[in-house]
Amino acid sequence: MNDCALNGILDPLAPSIRAEYVRYLDLDLLGKIITRSLFLNRLGYSPSVLHIPLGRYGDAKVKYAKPGAVVRDLGDGHIETDQGIITFEVKCARINIANRSRGYTAENWAFQGLLTSPGKSDKKYDVLIAIGIRQLGLEDQRYWGHLQAMHQYLQSEGRPSNIDAWPHEAAFLSLCSFFIVARTHIVKNYFRINVRSIEKRKYAECQAWGYDEERCRAVWQEALETIRGDCPLD
Repeated sequence: MNDCALNGILDPLAPSIRAEYVRYLDLDLLGKIITRSLFLNRLGYSPSVLHIPLGRYGDAKVKYAKPGAVVRDLGDGHIETDQGIITFEVKCARINIANRSRGYTAENWAFQGLLTSPGKSDKKYDVLIAIGIRQLGLEDQRYWGHLQAMHQYLQSEGRPSNIDAWPHEAAFLSLCSFFIVARTHIVKNYFRINVRSIEKRKYAECQAWGYDEERCRAVWQEALETIRGDCPLD
């Protein structure tokens, strides 16, 4: 039997088991899966040059190395490019509604811990990849209706969209907004973006929708050029 034809396992309102599983994926791991899809399905890289550690907080081999060991922390992942190894930090957020109790309805993505770790040590990656997903937070009872409306909107716009898409599949990228920013251009440890006014906000020039391959490539190349100008790599 096709599991996509079934309702959810625990949630009878879920349109399918696939959709229910995706809803409850941990954001750290979900972000890494989406990032891999971005590199393979939009930026044109081969899996052989992309490295994303399985550890939830980066490469566990590095973070828990024996004292005195000479290791390089490659963050959430790194990609081998023509200008050398580019390390990246991945942040992933579902829609958040600030001050909901006061009647506010503005949909936002919030990203934090961009410059320092929880222990306040500086992060040393090259590029931030912040992913905003057009899904409500887990606590929102409107989740399924909102998600269905989003897919219908994307389909009406001619965008590839499927409510049963897995995060590693290209169709899932249509739900995603990417902010690809060189580490040297990040000035605060936290930023919040209103989903409906992205073009008016800081980092707008570094933003691309996941369905727009040309734009995704453009903002990625801009980040690489920034890195090349700030600190030439071997």
